Amino acid sequence: MNQYDDCWLRYERVADDDRRAAYRQRCSHAYVAEKSPECNAVRDELRRALPDLLGRDPHLWQHPPETTDGFLAIGTPDDMAMVADTVSRNEVESLTDGGYLLRSVTWNDADCLVVTAPTDRGLVYGTFHLLRLLSTREPIDDLDVREEPAHEHRLLNQWDTPFHRSVERGYGGESIFDWERLPDLRERYEDYARLLASVGVNGIVLNNVNTTKPPRESANEAFDAFEGWQLLESGRLEDLTGLASTFRRYGIRTYLSVNFAAPMLVGDLDTADPLDEDVREWWRQKADEVYDLIPDFGGFLVKADSEGQAGPYDYDRNHVDGANAIAQALEPHGGRVWWRAFVYGTHEDRAVQAYDTFEPLDGEFADNVTVQVKNGPIDFQPREPVSTLFGAMPETDLGLELQITQEYTGQGVHATYHLPMWAEVFDFDTHADGPGTPVSDLFRESGEGVVGVGNVGEDYNWTGHYLAQANLYAFGRVAWNPEADTDAVTEEWVRQTFGADEAVIETVADILHDSWEACIDYETGGLGLMHMMHNGEEYLENHYYPSPGEWPGYHGATEDGIGVDRTESGSGYTEQYRDPVAERFASVEDCPEQYLLFFHHLPWDHELADGTTVVQRLYDNCFAGVEEARRLRALWQDLEGSVDERRFRHVSERFDEQVAQAEQWRDVLTEYFYEYSGIPDEQGRIPAE
Repeated sequence: MNQYDDCWLRYERVADDDRRAAYRQRCSHAYVAEKSPECNAVRDELRRALPDLLGRDPHLWQHPPETTDGFLAIGTPDDMAMVADTVSRNEVESLTDGGYLLRSVTWNDADCLVVTAPTDRGLVYGTFHLLRLLSTREPIDDLDVREEPAHEHRLLNQWDTPFHRSVERGYGGESIFDWERLPDLRERYEDYARLLASVGVNGIVLNNVNTTKPPRESANEAFDAFEGWQLLESGRLEDLTGLASTFRRYGIRTYLSVNFAAPMLVGDLDTADPLDEDVREWWRQKADEVYDLIPDFGGFLVKADSEGQAGPYDYDRNHVDGANAIAQALEPHGGRVWWRAFVYGTHEDRAVQAYDTFEPLDGEFADNVTVQVKNGPIDFQPREPVSTLFGAMPETDLGLELQITQEYTGQGVHATYHLPMWAEVFDFDTHADGPGTPVSDLFRESGEGVVGVGNVGEDYNWTGHYLAQANLYAFGRVAWNPEADTDAVTEEWVRQTFGADEAVIETVADILHDSWEACIDYETGGLGLMHMMHNGEEYLENHYYPSPGEWPGYHGATEDGIGVDRTESGSGYTEQYRDPVAERFASVEDCPEQYLLFFHHLPWDHELADGTTVVQRLYDNCFAGVEEARRLRALWQDLEGSVDERRFRHVSERFDEQVAQAEQWRDVLTEYFYEYSGIPDEQGRIPAE
């Protein structure tokens, strides 16, 4: 048995004789161009996959053959005659970096298959696409696939806490990275790279955005010892070279989170003022050192002036000054600064601050700076309206930050699928260039992209919950193509992960599709409420248990009503949108119900469109969420005997806790709503059963 789960790279044998014979007809022999680490990775993946899928070992040729039946060719037109004779060189060269072609061709009267691309990274992605087709039992007799990534940058932010073997917001166990043993490498590092490359991720930030602990008391002494800025020390940088090489084989560039005050923490300067020439020179020298060790290094991620992290405000400078000082050091090497827009603290309403801070700076950031913006204005809540920064900074490279890990959606316990949430974000029409400008049309310029906060750890199943693997898979697929069909992506994952049993596929897909709305209902009551959870006194907040009284400013519950006024008469957040979006959100009558209490403070007995009062809808949603969690659990229980015992038992246990937690959320929230409103539940369910 493997030391850990293969996730969606299981490569289970094709049982259908006709389908297996069709696959063998074009994949029994293979030649992979021998020229790069990426091509070596492709060859290794074929050795892993094809024997399991086809039931026989393929013949991997050392040299391009003149002709043979059942041949798979992976390379560029310059690498072998088969590709040059069957695929247009101009068509290959027209593809962007990462793009590829898959073609079923006839060459010298033989049925063959070609995977080609202009770059070796594209050959990696094309090979994984082919293996995905085989794993999902799709026909390959008449393939004609042309794929290009929608976004140049598709980054994974690994919030790893070096030297402590932990991951902030990680619910899959301790870190897979053993920092103290580097440069020694583990097999698991390569398997992580394989998982990421198989869904098109091309960059990984190795460490936490919180590179130093904010000045607040911690109950965790071991965590106190962690300071992430240490990775910029020369000895630590040398240790990263092997890890960078592992990811490089799969077309993935490595990045580091850095502390803005690194010139003081790592260097011997007494300031980190971004306009100080000694500070700028320190960054230049450090960048030179990094690139001498890792020539394809991607760049730096910076969290500044937020939650205790140092920043340009410490020196009366702005975010442009701070980002550009670091960018000038990376620019000669082709590196990029990813500068997070997650700032708050100077406004009464957190929602308005990112826009007020960054929109006036549009056009002033260096060409190699990307401003990284969370999907919503608060903090990865179960549902938020889209950030007003999207489409508001046309002269600045922006990156969309999504959270793969389930910080606010049940962590490693609840089955909560994030793809429907992300689809809602991508489909949102910003009206940035008039009607029909959805978020999915943004982030497509050079220097832009999509970022996901990762969820893997040392647990056998990588993510703490077998079904949470679907979130990592789905992130890569929509970062590659934000217009991908949600049902199709979900079915891809289920088929690769659970096999070909149609009843299992349908059931698991149904569980995933319905899980997000259930979580919204029992964790918030819906209608746009958020931040109803416990924060915790220690530094490592849990964000798991219900505690609506802890942060009342986020939901605005008072005796006269609930919700937060973010219209012109309140914090003014609606005014940051463009019309007609701003007008729609500012109107109680026109605002979509799923955001209603995010934008409006309404009386408890305010009637919604169907005549239900606000408080009754909150009651109903909380109870409906619990019933839905119970229904999803029952669906999973019906799979006993159809899913292997290890996964069945694990997910069953998780569902038992999820239902218990959903019931606790329901009881706490409904009692809280009743305490403030004084309006009883029409169905007499409070106090809860």
